[in-house]
Amino acid sequence: MTVNRPTGRQKAPGKNVPPTSRRSARQQRLANREANRALTKASTHGSSGGSQKLLIGSTIAIVAVMAIIAGVWLVTRPPAFSEAPIAPGILTPSNIPSNSTTLGQASAPVTMDLYGDFRCIFCFDFTSVQEPQLVQNYVSTGKAKLVWHDLIVIDSAGVTESRDAANAALCAADQGKFWTMHDWLYANQSADESPGAFTQERLLTIGKDAGLDTAKYDPCVQQGTHLSEVQKEQTNQPAGIGGTPAIFVNGKQIQGPVDSSSGQATVPTYDLIAAAIDGVLNPSASPAASGSVSPSASTAPSTVPSATPSTAPSTAPSASPS
Repeated sequence: MTVNRPTGRQKAPGKNVPPTSRRSARQQRLANREANRALTKASTHGSSGGSQKLLIGSTIAIVAVMAIIAGVWLVTRPPAFSEAPIAPGILTPSNIPSNSTTLGQASAPVTMDLYGDFRCIFCFDFTSVQEPQLVQNYVSTGKAKLVWHDLIVIDSAGVTESRDAANAALCAADQGKFWTMHDWLYANQSADESPGAFTQERLLTIGKDAGLDTAKYDPCVQQGTHLSEVQKEQTNQPAGIGGTPAIFVNGKQIQGPVDSSSGQATVPTYDLIAAAIDGVLNPSASPAASGSVSPSASTAPSTVPSATPSTAPSTAPSASPS
């Protein structure tokens, strides 16, 4: 069975890597194919010398297929951001201790540093698949803690919604609800990374629906209270991060296999990350664990419970090509 492994959102916007929607395009392709078939059949028979009944039938078929295409578009299009935000379907467990942007016990022997962008669709995939398993099996059991870091890669051409969403999440962190806002932001991002999902007005609505104290949250968002922290963190990251999401285990970056078509490392699977964690917890029992770590891995912040600029690398990272 062939598995398509996403390569993640590239850090350098100059590479001109088009965003890939997490919405399935298979139905759209099938509908387009059927429409082309119907159009070809109609043009082949034509109206002269052919049966009028056949022409009428072909016309009806074309109209039906176009209706299908319209229906598929309505299902797969990005959400209309004028609509009310939706509640997240996946929630970070509230019974796990947290401190600002750190989830888990401070004494946990393993630190997972996660670099992400709230507009990044590959980060959404990671948050929906790998992250819940890691939280359940390692964070909730006290074996590891998860530390979030903002890595802004989507903003461009005057759009600042990634940065503004990061600020909003830190405003929620001021109330001890960073991970609540983390869940709500991912649930309401654009399906194709287009702007509009995280305007200031919508961020205020999301915060209200998420149960934040709006008397404190709203001014924080409107005044950009944490924007300087978000911006400073962009210059204080481990070398070698090529895009989002990026995951480090005790300072070593974990990468998936290199995609043959793009030449980029893919987003690491749960098994790769779990193997790296198990290798730290039981080094003698997992001699192959080091194989899941990128050979040119960079060091990441160790145990600093914040996604702010104070998270400096624990050792001097060696630069490596992304």
